[in-house]
Amino acid sequence: MMRLKISILTILVGALSVLSFYFVYSEQKVKADIALAELFLTDQDFNSQRAFLLPISEPTYFPIRDTSITPPELSAKSFLIYDAINNKIIFSKDPGRELPVASLTKLLTAVIGLDNLDPRHVITITRESFNADGEGADFRLQEKFYFKDLLGAMLVKSSNDAAIAIAGAVEQKTGQEFADLMNQKAFQIGMSHSRFLDPAGLNDEGYSSARDLLRLVQYAKRYQDIQKFIGLRSLEITSVDGKFGHSFASTNKLWGILSGLTSGKTGYTDGALGCMITEENLFEQNSSLIIIILGSTDRFGEIKQLSDWSKLAFRWR
Repeated sequence: MMRLKISILTILVGALSVLSFYFVYSEQKVKADIALAELFLTDQDFNSQRAFLLPISEPTYFPIRDTSITPPELSAKSFLIYDAINNKIIFSKDPGRELPVASLTKLLTAVIGLDNLDPRHVITITRESFNADGEGADFRLQEKFYFKDLLGAMLVKSSNDAAIAIAGAVEQKTGQEFADLMNQKAFQIGMSHSRFLDPAGLNDEGYSSARDLLRLVQYAKRYQDIQKFIGLRSLEITSVDGKFGHSFASTNKLWGILSGLTSGKTGYTDGALGCMITEENLFEQNSSLIIIILGSTDRFGEIKQLSDWSKLAFRWR
């Protein structure tokens, strides 16, 4: 009988030991899996607040930089160069620095407008949106336009009047303050170093960062109208009644200078200085470069310097 009790006790102790090992192993495995997942989902360009995740891809060492080619010395307070095919920032200066971004804000205004308004929604130029910056009106008081045409004027000519008119139409439809909608959308996109105060970017108390703007640029690619307008050199629109026509030239002076340029958006205030976003096709490398520059005294010249240097300093094959 004693031997039987000892045998049963031995079996129970053995069983408990096996179960204990299993639980400890399982817990450690779960922790390891979580750590591995966090490692893959964290990279230099995107954080966990981002509302959309890119699929995990194989790591690549390209493009390879030739460090013997000295980078240009720029006045810009912040900039980055992003290689689209390899999904990485290949060169930067303070890309997380919070700075006023002037009319680059209008990319976010365009996103919110397209989320809320039909292309043929009629918008009236009111006193609030007439000569909003005090530097000359883009439209006549009480003139009416379709939203799609004001969107084009905002992105091609960088019209502050158009931006404020669009914001007013969105507020009237949603019953929400436009700045609140901007910051809600920015949070959704993962722009954790941004605060927007007005639809045109005139208030230099607002800010963003080059890295946050990269997130915005990538998010905006899902909107065909945005891509169309930031890729135009000029635009003509007509009021709803057909009585008045308006012609606008792009504020982007790099058309014809950068051979592969596909799109661009400019911004400038006295506080923000020169700001700019460009995308340029690299046909031989089957890629494209997005360059974002903030706080520059020569935004066009410095974008070109970064573009020219990148093509010399990096090898994609």
